[in-house]
Amino acid sequence: MFSATTPISILRSHAATLVEALPQLYDGDVDAVHDARVASRRVREALPLSEPWHRPAVIEDLGTMFKEIGRSLGRVRDADARLAMLSSLEARVPPAAPSLVVLRRRHDHLRQRLMRKLIKKFERLDIPTVVGDIAAGRSRASRPWARVGGGWREQLRRTLKDRAQTMHESVQHTTGVYFPNRLHRTRISVKKCRYAVEIADETGAGSDADDILRYLRNTQDVLGDLHDDQILVDELAAADTSMPPEIDPEHIKLVIQIVEAECRELHQKYLKRRERLHEIASRLESAYSSRAVSIAPIAAAVAASSAVYLWRRRAHRRETSAPSTPVSRRRELSVRIPIPDAAAIR
Repeated sequence: MFSATTPISILRSHAATLVEALPQLYDGDVDAVHDARVASRRVREALPLSEPWHRPAVIEDLGTMFKEIGRSLGRVRDADARLAMLSSLEARVPPAAPSLVVLRRRHDHLRQRLMRKLIKKFERLDIPTVVGDIAAGRSRASRPWARVGGGWREQLRRTLKDRAQTMHESVQHTTGVYFPNRLHRTRISVKKCRYAVEIADETGAGSDADDILRYLRNTQDVLGDLHDDQILVDELAAADTSMPPEIDPEHIKLVIQIVEAECRELHQKYLKRRERLHEIASRLESAYSSRAVSIAPIAAAVAASSAVYLWRRRAHRRETSAPSTPVSRRRELSVRIPIPDAAAIR
């Protein structure tokens, strides 16, 4: 059984979520930035599957635009995560609180600059109009019956297989030794695999995947916290020699030690999840390795093509049944009366 949900409905739903977040985002709201970032990622995931509804050039342009705004949203979101961590550390590490307060104020100024750049970019790209058009379905559409041979379901199958393979290889590459960059790439592969599985689950292109989605989301959270901690450690270590006089270097060293300990703890937590991630990747690879093409897109294409054929046939009948001019009568006769073969006459 196939769900009535399609990639275009998913795309429009996430675009509508982004539109709803814009007023609060322009006010600098932290939750709105997060919601807009997640919505933009999901839009990018659904865009390549919308070829039956959007022209390739439109998909390419929108993909480039959403990639650009995604990076800007990501910079603000990273700044928000850093501010939240510093605020938490102030309460958890009282001896270093005076220095952490100064650091948090510096990061707040940085966040304000990033937020201004983000709003200007949204205005330059006219994001409210563009995203509003997507949500309302006002983009130029191509003919849905032109996509024969599996359509978006076949493309989604290939995407899921590729995402599962990438996640499998990335998890394998992150050994028991702590490699921050490898773990970051694993986080990205888990995130992309999760978004693809979400689309398969919503459209009915895959089996019930609640357990998989829950595990991938929790793993993504663990790796996300680990990444945020590591970025803070790197920033504090790099700025150790250029801190303003109000910041005590000993306070910074203490904070680095505490956050590094949290990194080790999160890394161990992730390592306990690796085996299940391998199982999920193998399960997805097996489920989406078949090259069989779903009959649903073909049936839809045939139905659409048949409708066009019947429409043209009725139009032709109306034309031939209308009163004919002498010229049209001669053309009609030339069609209806067969011309004898020369060999038959002889």
